[in-house]
Amino acid sequence: MTICIGALAADKHAVIGIADRYISFGSLASGDTDSVKILPLQNGVHVMIAGNDDAIARVLAKLVTHDELGKDRKATKDYCETAYREAESELLEMRHIRPFMSREKFEEALLKKQVNLVIEGIAEAIRRDRNESEEPTFSCELILCGFDEKKEPYILTLLDPGACTDTTQTGFSAIGSGSEHALKEMFDNEWERKFSLDRALYDILDAKIEAEEDDEVGYNWDAVILTSDSNNIVPQDIKTMMDRVWIMLNRSPYHEFNAAEDTPLPEPDWKERLKKYTNGILSPT
Repeated sequence: MTICIGALAADKHAVIGIADRYISFGSLASGDTDSVKILPLQNGVHVMIAGNDDAIARVLAKLVTHDELGKDRKATKDYCETAYREAESELLEMRHIRPFMSREKFEEALLKKQVNLVIEGIAEAIRRDRNESEEPTFSCELILCGFDEKKEPYILTLLDPGACTDTTQTGFSAIGSGSEHALKEMFDNEWERKFSLDRALYDILDAKIEAEEDDEVGYNWDAVILTSDSNNIVPQDIKTMMDRVWIMLNRSPYHEFNAAEDTPLPEPDWKERLKKYTNGILSPT
């Protein structure tokens, strides 16, 4: 029910993360909010989230107990997979097993030569919940971005059934219901990690907007730019300018701008302003 994108930029000197603010509670309650889906963890790690609150909160609560999170890429992958597995087990146990018995008794009964119908029913309910439910008990997707202790960038993607994939080599990743739309747009734009930071930021926004083809991706968005030395939340004035640029470049040439009805067009020097902003991140004074 969302879109989150992480990508390398500026010849791997930066990692950009972008996410919408759309939230859904069932089929009747959904829309843009002031919630944030890009969260800072320790050691400069930033995580982008998709899924249900219970699952995400449990996984993140386990990840933040690791003081070394983000310092070593392989160890961080292992942390993610362990956190996912433990959190999923806890929620499925509470929903399907605990009303009848303890988890220990359930696992013991499963190993017997003859399994009674109650145990079979619980096992089948867990299987359906995992594989067939439109609203599963456990739904969690994460992208972790940052720079390791060697100051090398990384993008790690954690997806069902709990496998954490190092997508750094690919150079970008996307999660959420709008991810296929976003990835297609990045391929169509011939994405390259060597793109300058200003161009990369705009192209990733373009991919996020393409993801709005999915009905459950929202308009409002947040973005973060990470370097080996800094974490930078993209400010509102830059976001507003970029929104106006996209509207200008994607409106019909036969549509005349109406100041009373349309979003104001960006300033003529918008490229210079965006370049100044991103240069200040890569080369702070």
